[in-house]
Amino acid sequence: MRTKTLWKLLAISIAGGACGCTTLANMPAVQEKLKLVSAGYTGCMPDENVLSNVAPNPDGSGTWNATCKGKTYLCSTIPTAHDSQTYHCAPVAQ
Repeated sequence: MRTKTLWKLLAISIAGGACGCTTLANMPAVQEKLKLVSAGYTGCMPDENVLSNVAPNPDGSGTWNATCKGKTYLCSTIPTAHDSQTYHCAPVAQ
């Protein structure tokens, strides 16, 4: 439930980002979560992953890029049953 709520808050904050306000995408808790999820796919420790293009959707899904040691991965999440999330990352297509 917490992850789904986190993505919804992130989507709302980005939608309201035009006001120049700080978005939730820059919040340490969000960054830490995405770096941790990415670590299992990049093979890098969470703090080695550099995030970019964080793009949450109102339905709780979203995408982001994780870059580590010169390699960039496209990561995604989708909501599943019982308020959980599924995560995947793959090397960016060349």
